[in-house]
Amino acid sequence: MDVLVLGGTVFLGRAVVSEAQALGADVTIFNRGTSAPPPPGVAQVIGDRTVAADLEQLAGRKFDVVVDTCGYVPADVARSAALLAPTCGHYAFVSSINVFPGWPEADDYHEGGVHQGDPGATRGDVPAELSASESYGWLKAGCELAAVRAFGADRTSVLRGGCIVGPHDSAVGRLPWWIARVARGGEVLVPGAPNDPMSLIDARDLAAFALSGAAGAFEAAGPPSRDTRGDLMAACRAATGSDAQFTYVGDEWLVAQGVEAWTEVPLWVPEAPSVFAHDTAEAEAGGLTWRPLRDTVADTWAWQQSVPGGWQRNERTPGLAPDREAQLLAAWHS
Repeated sequence: MDVLVLGGTVFLGRAVVSEAQALGADVTIFNRGTSAPPPPGVAQVIGDRTVAADLEQLAGRKFDVVVDTCGYVPADVARSAALLAPTCGHYAFVSSINVFPGWPEADDYHEGGVHQGDPGATRGDVPAELSASESYGWLKAGCELAAVRAFGADRTSVLRGGCIVGPHDSAVGRLPWWIARVARGGEVLVPGAPNDPMSLIDARDLAAFALSGAAGAFEAAGPPSRDTRGDLMAACRAATGSDAQFTYVGDEWLVAQGVEAWTEVPLWVPEAPSVFAHDTAEAEAGGLTWRPLRDTVADTWAWQQSVPGGWQRNERTPGLAPDREAQLLAAWHS
């Protein structure tokens, strides 16, 4: 099997390369060559997908599967998909659950359908009234349409990813932050309740599904109703061997203290009933499977320990500063 990965060096793209190689595939990656070194054993084509001359390097080449991990603008996806469609077999486009404008605030975000995207849109075409999150979803919806228009519905996988986690998550770091926090031990502030549902998908499981060639539009999120916040905390403690003790703090109280959801406290969004309430039935029927949460956590911790200089949180997901956490815990107990 010959596989082309658009991207291929960072997080999900890296996972796609690894899973493809495990299947015995010959892997080619196309990217700008600026994010990270190419994984061992791949052929790299350096280029910018927004530059027609760069993209032409792929014209006429035959691949059984193309996995697009870095398509964010419909016009760019339309250009690459149209060039590859005549000689390639299947196009797997990694989209986002954000294509549903009702997610995560609506009780059932499916009721409103997906954004009415434009398959030829540029960033400048985003409707002015949309928020940043809505703009992202609108663009991704347009990308989906562009991919299907070029390859046809029977040769396209649209993978609406949920919260993607796992090893090599250096850009976002929501799960790594929690693992690192639990590893420090002591009293840990945890939002909500132990039985709050969690739905996380390992990048490697999403990658394997992308390579399977299943045609259709799928919610490629974590397993619904399998894991809880308590399960996640227990997995973090088991993987790190820490003495962490968990204090669960109410959502409303945290909001009243001005705690920022999703960034200051990763993987937590109050007043968002559908944040982890995904419908993965069609994806499961198409072959999506999930490894145990404890395995994802353990492998992510092993990667964090291997990072030169040690894993560090980033500005995108800073998490609670230790002093801030201590202050909140003291106030909660009082």
